[in-house]
Amino acid sequence: MINRYKKIIKSLCALMVISIATVGSVQAQIGDIGEVLRAGAEDATILTKEYLRPFPTGFGTGLNAGWTESAAPKKTLGFSLQIRPSLAFVPTENQSFDISSLNLQKIEVAAGENPVTPTIAGENTIGTELVVRENGNEIARFNMPQGSGFSAVPAPIVQASLGLIKGTDVTVRFFPETEIEDYGNVGLIGGAIKHDITQWLPASAVIPVDISVMLGFNSMTVNANLDVPSQGVRNPNDPSLTSNPNPDFSEQVLETQFNSFVMNALVGKSLPLISVYGGVGYQTASLDLDITGDYPVNTDVAGQTFYNVVSDPVSFGLDSESSVHLLGGFRFRLGVLAFYGEATLANYFTANAGIGISFR
Repeated sequence: MINRYKKIIKSLCALMVISIATVGSVQAQIGDIGEVLRAGAEDATILTKEYLRPFPTGFGTGLNAGWTESAAPKKTLGFSLQIRPSLAFVPTENQSFDISSLNLQKIEVAAGENPVTPTIAGENTIGTELVVRENGNEIARFNMPQGSGFSAVPAPIVQASLGLIKGTDVTVRFFPETEIEDYGNVGLIGGAIKHDITQWLPASAVIPVDISVMLGFNSMTVNANLDVPSQGVRNPNDPSLTSNPNPDFSEQVLETQFNSFVMNALVGKSLPLISVYGGVGYQTASLDLDITGDYPVNTDVAGQTFYNVVSDPVSFGLDSESSVHLLGGFRFRLGVLAFYGEATLANYFTANAGIGISFR
């Protein structure tokens, strides 16, 4: 029996790595925005925010899902280990944006190009070609990054739950900062607490359902490596020449810090094989983004293209579309093996499913 449990846990640990690695596709797309920095810090900030706008809402809704397996908290010392990745589906209107509607300083849409370009959740096609002008002269051209080709944002979820006393359980999510191929690294920590309020209600012994409340949070870092090499010769009049005479273009990183919060009121019923639950809640999320390192930015000098160097050019915060949501889900148990499913109806519809082991 013990050996069988060891095999199950070993398989689940392998699934943990696969679940976390799903964010690699997101990192690949984020890494493509490096070329946008050719436009300079101010315009690059605007374009980056619009390209990533679906990310905090989609990722937040995904991470805020899957916290519970029933309305009832686990019994004292009950335990479960779960792999429950989520997909948040991005509405059509958030899969692209119109560059011509933005207040850009040095950038214009190239002649004959469609000003509507994909966001990170848009089509896997080359983005709109843009022209960078300075003093009326064209000094650079580049394409906006393509979309991921998936109108859904994946969120990896690996968690363990433990029953405490007084109808309370806690759930912990943790994955150490880990390198994902050549994209960058990812790390996650989160926690939730759930408490049974049925026990405090009058005539609790005859209430036929379980009623509880829960609070949860996630904090996740998703960093991507950028590659914006220098082209041509450095501008001899570059304002940063004295302060940064020897720029290092090999350490270019996009750093993101993602935080989300959710609270839910749950009601449900647990039977020997299956538990079902539903609820209502509120969720929010935020994304802080910094592009660090040295970057070459083309500039025109007497009809010749040189480059200036900008350091740590982009830093901004982006909030999700906070919202009230409805959710419903189930847990189906076969011995210690459990199967999970959950759906969240919010600004971005989210589906969550997985497998795990569960005791008590």
